[in-house]
Amino acid sequence: MAMTFTLVSHLREQLSHLVRTRAERHAKEEREKEQLALEEEEARTRGTQVTVESFKAWKAGFDKEIASKRAREDEEKTKGLTPKEREEFKRVGLRLTGRQLFERGDRNLEDDTLLEEGTVSVDISQYERAGIEEEQEDEGVTFSDSD
Repeated sequence: MAMTFTLVSHLREQLSHLVRTRAERHAKEEREKEQLALEEEEARTRGTQVTVESFKAWKAGFDKEIASKRAREDEEKTKGLTPKEREEFKRVGLRLTGRQLFERGDRNLEDDTLLEEGTVSVDISQYERAGIEEEQEDEGVTFSDSD
């Protein structure tokens, strides 16, 4: 009987050791898979580092692509236009936007090229502000203390 008990105890210890090592191996494999997945995700999101030279190269290519795209769009727009309409379209396209004027730093924004045909310049000094203020005062509500 003692020998049977010793054999069963030994087998139980070996079995628990085997189960424990399998569980530890499985957990280790899971941790390695997670670590590999994290490293792959980091490598995927890391991308290439941007340097001044690589940015300039990308920017030059991007500008060329945008210019060719705009040229194609302008060509498609002007296909069905008459020569006079094409000329007008090109003239309007060459006019600078307000942002471009601001960024250029040109303080003389009262350029004749900015004015459209048929516009009239107004001299503000012709109008008196005092007359407007008096009218506003007359229209105001007055309160009296008499009841």
